[in-house]
Amino acid sequence: MKKSLPLLILVVLCLATLASAATITYTIPEFNGGGPYNDPGPFPAYTVATLLIPGGAYQDVNLSGTFGNSVAPNSAGVDLFFGNITAGFYLVGQCFEFDTCWTNLTPTPWSADLGPLNLPGGDYYFIASQTSEYVVRLGVTTVDTVVPEPSSLLLLGTGLIGAVGAVRRKFLG
Repeated sequence: MKKSLPLLILVVLCLATLASAATITYTIPEFNGGGPYNDPGPFPAYTVATLLIPGGAYQDVNLSGTFGNSVAPNSAGVDLFFGNITAGFYLVGQCFEFDTCWTNLTPTPWSADLGPLNLPGGDYYFIASQTSEYVVRLGVTTVDTVVPEPSSLLLLGTGLIGAVGAVRRKFLG
């Protein structure tokens, strides 16, 4: 009995390493808003993409892209949001009027890490809300969600270890 417990623990730990996380990647193509719009506005908001995130809890969401794209290297002022009504909307990027993203001759990178979060499954929206004159231009945007796999093997293994320990204590103690 004493020799089987370490072997059982080793088997459980090996099985637990198999319960790793999977990454789902969404790629949103370049985006060019309407316009040009002039100050003082009003300025539009655009739904750049709708992403279906399957049910379950997502531990980490990473977004990255550029202000500016292959049409023009810069963008109008814009606030970028990611989310939905249930989970809420998160501000993930901003380009201010007269900032480098507005004046640059090359696209300006941006990124946001929203983890760790528990997001319910459903439709999530990537929204660009224009804040200054001219045209909103976004390069290719990538959204990565890290999905934890169910750790039922780990739960089963710890239950077995507890059962072995109880039996061991009953017979040896």
